[in-house]
Amino acid sequence: MTGIFVDETTLLSSLVTGNEIKEFINNVTFPFSSQDGARAYHDVHSQRYAITLNALNKLSLDRGAAALELAASPYGMTAWLAEHKFSNLTLATYADYLEQREVCIKVGNREHRLLEYGFNVEHEPWPIDENCFDIVIACEIVEHLAMDPMALFAGANRVLKPGGYFFVSTPNAASIQNLLKLGRMMPAGLASQFRRPFTIARLYERHNREYSPFTIGEMMQCAGFEIALMETDSAFPVDNLGYSEEQVAQIIGILGIPELRCDTVNVIGKKIGDVADRFPASHDLYVPSDG
Repeated sequence: MTGIFVDETTLLSSLVTGNEIKEFINNVTFPFSSQDGARAYHDVHSQRYAITLNALNKLSLDRGAAALELAASPYGMTAWLAEHKFSNLTLATYADYLEQREVCIKVGNREHRLLEYGFNVEHEPWPIDENCFDIVIACEIVEHLAMDPMALFAGANRVLKPGGYFFVSTPNAASIQNLLKLGRMMPAGLASQFRRPFTIARLYERHNREYSPFTIGEMMQCAGFEIALMETDSAFPVDNLGYSEEQVAQIIGILGIPELRCDTVNVIGKKIGDVADRFPASHDLYVPSDG
């Protein structure tokens, strides 16, 4: 992994905080939505954005690197990426039909006009040329997929240049918070509720499956990536649910791997080849007989 990451001094000086994100969001004019509603949403997720950005900042990527952000709407992360990270940023959003449109995001007096594709990442192929991006960013997407999560990883491989990076962030099914919930006979997960099925789009509003770090890593490797980074961090405060701090520490001690027990998983894969196993059965991902 030589040359992949920035040096520690540079990294520490570039760390982003949730409060910085909140202040930044106040200067953004968002497209296609109520400004108050958008800011309220982004305020809740500001710490998660900071976690994602700090993980991305570990990569040695030029500002001119070709980046694709999937599921960009409602554009909070997008605004920061366009303003501070990538001058060559392309977007994608969920759609059952193929379309392209221009998205205009204003940061203060500056405008960022970005091309956005509309498609469903579970359908192949994506309406994007092969081998054209240096990095694909997929934040909080894979847990919403209902049919074929490997389509996301295979699609990213197809549009990435050799040696390009695939960044995935997602809630951690193996977090200490989920384990405490299960101990209290509560449903685990961040969004386990069903949504009334008025449209097929509502299928994607819920979390259809949350994954452990190792399962995300397995999909990365099966899709032709080597793991460059696997880590977890906490976007939300842990509710001990009546357990004492000592009991929580004992639970983590028994289960092990404390560094992978926070609520948000970040995994970065580096493209080293083609998809090796399109429907892996390990980690109970696909039924072997369906292959």
